Amino acid sequence: MAGRGPLRQSQVIAPFGPGAIHTDRFGVSLICCGLDHWFSRIENETDCDEFKITDEWRINRSLGVDHLRKPPDYRNSISGVDVPNIGLTIPFLRFPTWHYCSNCGYMKKTALTYQGLKDKNICPVCQIQKSIKVPLVQVRFAAVCDQGHIQEFPWNEWAHQDLNPECGEDKLILREYGGGTLDSIEVLCTKCGKRKRLGGITSGELQIKGEPFTCAGQRLWLHDETGTGCGRPVRGILRNASNIYFSQIFSSIFLPREDKKTDSETQEIIRIFEKPDISSVIDILKSMDTAVETILEKIQSQYGKYLKEYDTGQVLAVLKKHLKAGTETESSEGSQSWGTYDREAFRREEYRILSEEWDIPYLNSEEVDIGRYAGAVSKIFSKIMLIKKLRETRVFTGFTRLNPPSEQNISELRQNLWLNQPDQSDSWLPASIINGEGLFLEFDHTALTKWLTGPKKEKIERRVSNLRRNFEAASRERQGFEIHNELHPFFILIHTFSHLLMNQLTFECGYSSASLRERLYFSSDKAAPMAALLLYTAAGDSEGTMGGLVRMGKPGMFEPMLKDAVRRSQWCSADPVCMELGDMGGQGPYSCNLAACHNCALVPETSCEEFNRFLDRGVVTGTVENRSIGFMNLLFDKE
Repeated sequence: MAGRGPLRQSQVIAPFGPGAIHTDRFGVSLICCGLDHWFSRIENETDCDEFKITDEWRINRSLGVDHLRKPPDYRNSISGVDVPNIGLTIPFLRFPTWHYCSNCGYMKKTALTYQGLKDKNICPVCQIQKSIKVPLVQVRFAAVCDQGHIQEFPWNEWAHQDLNPECGEDKLILREYGGGTLDSIEVLCTKCGKRKRLGGITSGELQIKGEPFTCAGQRLWLHDETGTGCGRPVRGILRNASNIYFSQIFSSIFLPREDKKTDSETQEIIRIFEKPDISSVIDILKSMDTAVETILEKIQSQYGKYLKEYDTGQVLAVLKKHLKAGTETESSEGSQSWGTYDREAFRREEYRILSEEWDIPYLNSEEVDIGRYAGAVSKIFSKIMLIKKLRETRVFTGFTRLNPPSEQNISELRQNLWLNQPDQSDSWLPASIINGEGLFLEFDHTALTKWLTGPKKEKIERRVSNLRRNFEAASRERQGFEIHNELHPFFILIHTFSHLLMNQLTFECGYSSASLRERLYFSSDKAAPMAALLLYTAAGDSEGTMGGLVRMGKPGMFEPMLKDAVRRSQWCSADPVCMELGDMGGQGPYSCNLAACHNCALVPETSCEEFNRFLDRGVVTGTVENRSIGFMNLLFDKE
């Protein structure tokens, strides 16, 4: 978007993606349009290649898309310079379209399209009767349903308390009486005199004369004012409310496609085989026990244009290797076809690669000999990796309203991003790339197992059972309330320790509190356990390249920083209240934290994978009465 208050490319991924409401610098409330017209001004498809992200094979496979695209950036023409894709903008529509006069209350409905500053609306009543020009301003309210639809608040129906009022919409007045609640705002009809205050419109489903006001299924961000006939009950909402829009972001750390010996041509051929259309053909023929040579003939007959640059013998060899690798993957981790997402399998791939040393363009890591660390560090961690360079890709997959989205309905959420769904061969999603650095810490599984044995086990399990009970109660009460991992004592320990270390790093390195993020790797599978975490820079600016995070992971720097983080967590500035609330059953939203509050263990929600839930300092450093249950007290055994 240009001129009307520019947005950064990353902001169009979150928090101002399709369907989100953004107020520009002139105070106009706008809704971001769907993906149909993001690149509509590009006449030649090849000009779109500069925005494509084609090397994120894991994301393409999991989300079932052909490629990803960076949001278009606005460019002005430069004299004497051939600038490609000049004038690309992301379209926005005006919403709400209802306006009112702050002087007399006159209400008027305008069009969704917005022409900029020249598209000003002046109150005709004030202009005629009082000879003053008062600009109309947008109302502050809308109506939404839990299926993601949004529409205008039903002003006419609400004023008349009638689902089919006889009076038209051109006789409404909005009056504010100066109170601090919605009950001080009233909409009335000057034709019949009926009126109704707005008290209670945000606290539950809208009822008009005892009958629910249902959703028309309008997708205004797609310029669909007719609607799909949703039929779900709607709720009144402030257009700047925090629950009017929840982005769903799919995040992935860049991993190499093959092992370190795979050449670039082989990787490119494999990328061709993993295109959705070609992959489907391969899967079908493979399920029919078709010979490899026959599979290649079928592919070349339909998609030969992709493979014409390569020797047939080379392509055949790569196809054999690709089919063999696919069989091994299915037997070890289960079949994962295009458009399916297995979180644990996805994270296990990252866990395996991040545990190794790499030196490639988007991943540079170094393992430090654990014996070089002083004190009890080697008793707690089995591996420490310094990730000098990494790349995170964040993909916008959809949004919800009222309740946060769940990862199980990714395919459903994508339906609201296009008015006309693209072909599978050209399907895409918007994404942004963040470059940064990080620390990968793998816990010693033997030490964890030893910690959760003996007399301490019962006390630890009792604390974790409180969290399980509170979470189950919250799941029953609130739809879509879920956790990404198993509520296991090891997971609670790793997650809480991650937060404590992030808070300490903000002091040691000078990073802002929101510029660090966590990535948790946990599995209780006895055959293949995972217990590790990745802390990395998440801000899309120079903070990601300063090197401070890697420096703090080196021997001599890591040990004192680690001890300070653990020692600070032994006593919270809100104690004894914080610890007592944990002992009594929980605190925070839905009591899904024990001994954890904003003074000790919470971080910005954008930095946490679980939205600041499932935390407990008790399993890290123990309670005041019983320090022995804290795993990290190993650091102070000799002190």
